[in-house]
Amino acid sequence: MKRAWRLADSNNHYYHQVDDGLVVGHVFNYAHTIVWGAKVPSLMDRNEDVILGRYVEMESAKRAVEDYWDKRDKTLDLTLDSTLNQRLDKLLVKD
Repeated sequence: MKRAWRLADSNNHYYHQVDDGLVVGHVFNYAHTIVWGAKVPSLMDRNEDVILGRYVEMESAKRAVEDYWDKRDKTLDLTLDSTLNQRLDKLLVKD
């Protein structure tokens, strides 16, 4: 999956999927300080966010979001793939 950064303003950078524009990460500045936050959407609830950490450099915060998705892309997650779960359920259910 191809992803890219988009600058909203000097304090907010959004990481999004290129093909559909879905925002999958956010790097933001804490109250015009040197501290930057990094967060991604929760896998359990898309209305919640998971804070990856606080960083003293914007590039480090961005790298945290990118690393998160690099690891997720290499991880098989059966909880998110409902089609695969349905197939497994059919195989495991005995009549």
